[in-house]
Amino acid sequence: MDLKQWRCFVTLAEIGNIRRAASLLALSQPALSVRIQRLEEALGYPLFDRQARGVRLTESGTRLLRHARQLLSRAAETEEAARAIGRGAFDRLEIGVTPIAALSFFPDAVRAFAAAQPGVALALTEGLSDELEEAVAHRRLDFALVHPPSSRDDLVVREVARERFVAVVPAAHPLAGAASIGAAELRRYPLLGVRREVGPVVFDRIVGYFSRAGVTAQISQCATSSISLVGLVAAGVGIGLVVESLRCIARPDIRFVPLAGEPPSLGYALCHRPDLPDDLRHGFARAIATAVAGR
Repeated sequence: MDLKQWRCFVTLAEIGNIRRAASLLALSQPALSVRIQRLEEALGYPLFDRQARGVRLTESGTRLLRHARQLLSRAAETEEAARAIGRGAFDRLEIGVTPIAALSFFPDAVRAFAAAQPGVALALTEGLSDELEEAVAHRRLDFALVHPPSSRDDLVVREVARERFVAVVPAAHPLAGAASIGAAELRRYPLLGVRREVGPVVFDRIVGYFSRAGVTAQISQCATSSISLVGLVAAGVGIGLVVESLRCIARPDIRFVPLAGEPPSLGYALCHRPDLPDDLRHGFARAIATAVAGR
């Protein structure tokens, strides 16, 4: 059984007349009849009842028709994908994103890219920056949105956005209604952080903020992620510093308060291999620029 036989079967089933079906397929009537006959022999049952004025599907042929159409559709999609790959095009992108980036402008960038490239499916993987960079280098990912700096010289890592940290405090806390909070005020209360081995860039930015103010950061408890840190704050365990994007966690028992002085900031960088096609790289970069500009 081959695709030519299935195409003949579907065409004849839809037209119901051997002469017209053969004309549409650019075949002689005997050639079309032979292909149908050989398909029936391979299947072991008849597909058509031959009548004086044409052909009609048997019950088995009727049940098979839907599957045959699906087969031809998948074959056409595969053929188009093969041509696209030959042109250097992509029909699927593997993209990595850090947990923090996933709640920033990234969803807007994905929507913008999907609107511009509707034929490209996006598959997302979450991970830490060094894990994602490793996956990009080994071609398991096409892009990754990570937090610089990067120590890799085999990848292109370009900063595309930056956002400030804010304090997240329990709603009942004395500082919840403050216009801003400085490092000296924060040191008087239990401070929560994210483990350095999980988020070294975030950890170092926060410690640096206190150091510049001449204050030693006394972190009383560490969470495994910024999201779980917000949960600890909601439970009244302490105060934390998170990026502004986490304001999207709109719990009634927490408040986000700006930091005084020069707040620390977190960078976002687009990471990819140098050999990534220019049109793909520029397309995703444009989507990110659109998302950042819209915030």
